[in-house]
Amino acid sequence: MARFVTDLLYSLGNCLNCFPGSPTLKINSRSFKILRLLGEVPRPVQDPVMSLDQGGFSYVYLVQDTATHELLALKKIRCPFGAESVQQAMREVDAYRLFAHVPGVISAVDHAVATERGADEATKTVYVLLPYYRRGNLQDMINANLVNGGSFPERHLMTLFLGVCRAVRSMHEYRPPPAERMEMGDEDEGEGDAAAAGRRRRAGSKLGGRSRRSEADDEEDQERPLMGAEDRVSGGGGATRSYAHRDVKPGNIMIDDSGSAPILMDLGSVAASPTPITSQSVALQVQDTAAEHSTMPYRAPELFDVHTGSVVDTKTDIWSLGCTLYACLVGKSPFEMRSDETGGTLSLCVLGGDWRFPDETPAAARRVNTIGQAKARAASASASASASAAGPEPACPGPGPGPGPSISEPVRDIVRRCLRVDPAERPDIGQLIALVERVVESLPDDGAL
Repeated sequence: MARFVTDLLYSLGNCLNCFPGSPTLKINSRSFKILRLLGEVPRPVQDPVMSLDQGGFSYVYLVQDTATHELLALKKIRCPFGAESVQQAMREVDAYRLFAHVPGVISAVDHAVATERGADEATKTVYVLLPYYRRGNLQDMINANLVNGGSFPERHLMTLFLGVCRAVRSMHEYRPPPAERMEMGDEDEGEGDAAAAGRRRRAGSKLGGRSRRSEADDEEDQERPLMGAEDRVSGGGGATRSYAHRDVKPGNIMIDDSGSAPILMDLGSVAASPTPITSQSVALQVQDTAAEHSTMPYRAPELFDVHTGSVVDTKTDIWSLGCTLYACLVGKSPFEMRSDETGGTLSLCVLGGDWRFPDETPAAARRVNTIGQAKARAASASASASASAAGPEPACPGPGPGPGPSISEPVRDIVRRCLRVDPAERPDIGQLIALVERVVESLPDDGAL
C-alpha cells in the first residue's frame, strides 16, 4: 500500500509539468517560479476576473523571476483554434507595444508563443508578462466596500477617476514617440526580410523543453494585424491618431502601489477610431466584436445595435467611464442595478438609457435625464459651446425610496453627462477632463491618499 501511495505521488509530481500550476516556467531567456493563480479569464480576449466562457481560456498567475526575485503577473492565453486565435491574442501584445510610452496605460514586460507539451500542434499558448500591482484593481476596492459597508472618499475617488480619464485621453489623442514610424500591426514594413523573420521568431520563442518548429510555421503564426477589418478604415498617418479602449470598467483599472495612480489595462479590445459603418457586414462585425470583447454592463448602446451609415468612435469610452464612476459610487453598473430592480434585460436598459441613482424615484430620474439631454442638444447646436456651457443639471426633487451613498450633485452630473444614449450628446474626453478637474477642485479634502 505504501508503495502504491509513493508511486501515485511520484506520478502526480511528474504531471505538474503538464498543467498551469507547474512550479517553474521559462519564457525566452528568463526563468520564473509560479506562486499562485490570480484569476481566470472567460473570453477569447482577456478580462482579468470573470468566469470561464466558451472559446479560448486565459489565466493570470503571480510569478517571480528566479534571478531578480521580481514579482510579475503572467497572463496565459490559450489559443485552441490555430493561427486565427493566435492572431487575436497577438493584437493585445501589439497594443502593449504601441502604448508602451504612455503614462497610465499598462505595458508588457515580455511575451512568447508556445505549443504546450503534449498538446495538438494547432493549439498554441500566448504568454504575456505584465507588471504586478499588489493593490489589485478598482473592482477589488468596490468589492471591499460592499463587504465592509464602506464607500470611497469622494475627492479621492474623483482624483482616481481623473487619472483614468487622462489615460483614456492618451489613447483618444495618441501621439507616437518620435522614433515610431509605423502603424500598429505594421512593424514588418520597412524591415528587411531577414530582420522581419527574426523578429517573428523572437515573438514566437518557445517555453522550456519544447522543440522548435520550422521558421515558416513561426512566420505564419505571427502574420496578424492588431486591428480587425472594420478598424483599418480609420488608419490615418498624421501626427495624432485615435484609438478607443472599448472595455473600460473597474476590473480593467489597476491601482499602482502608492494607491494614488490608476493604470488602464487589458488592451485586447483596443480599436482604431472612428470606425465608419459603411455596410451591413461591417455593422455586424463591429457588433460581434463588441459582444466578444466589451463587457456588457459597461458597453455603450451604439455597440449593442450598430447601424449602417453610423460612425462608432471614442464616445464609447465616455459611456463606459460613466458606468465605471457609477459603479464606484453605488457598487455595480447602473444598468445591472436597474435590470435587477425591474427584471428587464440588461441590453434593453442600456438601449433605453434606463437607470437612476438609488435615492431617486424613477420618475424624477427620467425628468432629470430628459432635461439634461435637451440641454446637451442645445449646447451641441452651437459650435462655440464648451464643456461648462450647460452647467450642473438640476437635482431631483427630494430623495426617493431605497438606501444609497451620499453623492454630491457635481459628481452625479458627471455620470449623467457620460450616460447620454446619443453619443453626440456626450462630452469628448477633453471636455470630460475639464469637468472632472473642476469637480475635484470644488470637493473638500478628505485626507485620503
